[in-house]
Amino acid sequence: MSTLANYTQAEIEKMMVAPMLVSMYIMGASVSGPIGLVKEMMAGVETAITMGKTAEPGSLLHDLFSEENMKAQQDKMQQGTKESTQGAQSMDEAQAKMLADLQAAVGIVAAKGSPEELATYKQLLTQGATNVANAAKEGGFMGIGGVVVNDAEKKALAELVAALDNPTAPAPAESASAAPAEPANDASAAN
Repeated sequence: MSTLANYTQAEIEKMMVAPMLVSMYIMGASVSGPIGLVKEMMAGVETAITMGKTAEPGSLLHDLFSEENMKAQQDKMQQGTKESTQGAQSMDEAQAKMLADLQAAVGIVAAKGSPEELATYKQLLTQGATNVANAAKEGGFMGIGGVVVNDAEKKALAELVAALDNPTAPAPAESASAAPAEPANDASAAN
């Protein structure tokens, strides 16, 4: 079992940004109205927080997505989300960049975590995507009609699952040259 001490700050940030990128990826497939957008974004964040709360104390996911660590890393998570799509000229280009960043995040866990941690991390991301897709109806008018998960979201979910099954290995210079991150709390350092 790995802990936050096994990862660099840059790696932690990539892993923590991933649930937000999943939300953005699914939301970008079929844009909802303002209320739907809020519901969808919250569904992704709530999935990560719930996973952190229910994970074994001292485990990677518990420490990554604890409320304390999420608050401590909030600014870096917002910056990482912004950087993921920076420079994209179209939604397709932004989604391609998001998928690449998601594959990199999964690659970090694949390289440094246990097979169980990798499976749980991928489950978090796919469950987050499913929760986002199910959070609001698409295609209705004034709350009437529409479907919970439309064809564009189904396609995005399939693309996301395929990407998560093909992670990219972290660059050796990135993970070897950077110093391990400081844990957000003393409890994670003790485990």
